[in-house]
Amino acid sequence: MTTITSAADGQAFPPARFSEVVLKTARFAVMKEWYENLLQVKAFFLRDNATQPSWTGAYGIAFIRLFHEHPYTQVMALFEIPALDGSADELHGTPGLHHMQLRHASLEHLFSRFEALRAQGIVPAKAYNHGPGTSFYYRDPDNNMVELSAVNFIDEKDYLAYYSSESYRKNVSGIPVDADAYVARYRAGTAQAELVRTGAASGAPGSTDATGKPASPSRDTRRYLPSGSFTRALLLGGLDAPTGGQA
Repeated sequence: MTTITSAADGQAFPPARFSEVVLKTARFAVMKEWYENLLQVKAFFLRDNATQPSWTGAYGIAFIRLFHEHPYTQVMALFEIPALDGSADELHGTPGLHHMQLRHASLEHLFSRFEALRAQGIVPAKAYNHGPGTSFYYRDPDNNMVELSAVNFIDEKDYLAYYSSESYRKNVSGIPVDADAYVARYRAGTAQAELVRTGAASGAPGSTDATGKPASPSRDTRRYLPSGSFTRALLLGGLDAPTGGQA
């Protein structure tokens, strides 16, 4: 496998691959039809007529998959943000790029890159367990959002099936996570299948695993997390932030 060597410490990583480009638009139906005609591919996941936005601010969501070879994928995505009527909006800016995604070969590789970047003072502004995958969101010096992600499922069949699950349709965003705590649990020996249960970290009643089944009771997190509080730092001195196929 080809590897990329970090310029900072010489650590080698399998190369991350571009996996998602997300555009934000107020003209959701028109844009969806245009891109489906351009690419000659129908959206494999579509959320329309939503009454509440996802955490990204998007109401309608369309994922058009161009390529898939587990764990890598290439997705053209559209986020419907009604406030973007063709002009600038105070919260969401102007129509155009929402974010780009880089997919990693595994959670291990994603977490190793997170740790290497953290050592350089580069930390995610937000982190999510989306269900199909886990994502850390960074802001570059020009304030563009860059999503570093990896799939939560080792088995491709389980990964693809999640998109058709009722759990995903009810909650396309997943749950926010504390990146430091999340990685610390993994490093302390928490199994991947347990780590990625949506809601299991808090042990909340009704929480589910990645298949939408009831999650087993969570263990005492004091066995996994170092004592003390975790404070989310902001990337590059104060830039804050607000997925393939996750939102």
